[in-house]
Amino acid sequence: MGLRPFRWQPHDGERHAIDDNAMPTQETATLCGAELTVPAARPTKQQWCWPTCTACDAAWRLAEGIPLFLPQQRDTNRKTAQPCESRRPTRT
Repeated sequence: MGLRPFRWQPHDGERHAIDDNAMPTQETATLCGAELTVPAARPTKQQWCWPTCTACDAAWRLAEGIPLFLPQQRDTNRKTAQPCESRRPTRT
């Protein structure tokens, strides 16, 4: 077991939290209640860029006593974050 009781697992277009002891090919449930089979293959870099499931994030924070993340008012003068793929340096 790792340092935390849960770990992130990309599934169905989002990153969900699952029990850290879940093994590849094992059926398990995410913290939001979705059923999945832990894949034997490692997630791709693109899958790690999927958005975090807000229900899993809230359940994980509640379980560990971490305050909920509250979105702050956006500063229109700041640059917005770019998607993962567009953050890569361009090769010339």
